[in-house]
Amino acid sequence: DAELALFLSSGINAEYGEAIKDGAIAGHRVAGIRFVLRGGKTHPVDSSDFAFQKVGYFAIMEHFSKKATIVEPWVKVEVTAGAEFGGELIQSLSSRDGSLSNLEYKDSLCFVEGTAPLQKMFGYTTELRTTTSGKGNYTMEYESHKEVDVGLREKLIATFQESDKYKNIGRSEFGV
Repeated sequence: DAELALFLSSGINAEYGEAIKDGAIAGHRVAGIRFVLRGGKTHPVDSSDFAFQKVGYFAIMEHFSKKATIVEPWVKVEVTAGAEFGGELIQSLSSRDGSLSNLEYKDSLCFVEGTAPLQKMFGYTTELRTTTSGKGNYTMEYESHKEVDVGLREKLIATFQESDKYKNIGRSEFGV
């Protein structure tokens, strides 16, 4: 019945957005999903808009606490410096959990191409200037999102579970 579906979906949709924003396992926004309400039942005593809001919220949170993946942005990195700095360029990229895809020496220059997690690239400008005595430069551009490694995943989850945000997930002024 269309009236029932409207009643159910308006309450559930109200909190669906909150659950997506809150995240379930690390407190970060959930992306790349579609939510389809296939039906439901009401009860004259407990079927309120508030009740369906909480059902929508906790259904999303429960689903993602079991099946979610944490991803991070990775960037393509191209570094250029004098040929005498080739070893240092390779080492600096791999020390940031990067992977080398191309290494080329031409004339007196070294060209390094690879990928790395964006988070690990902060401070790279300073390191490159120091390593190459100011003679190196680099560019970065977004490549893709990749799943974080297990160690970082566990750290993010543990940090989130210790936070006040996690302890208060889904709580309302009614203590639900």
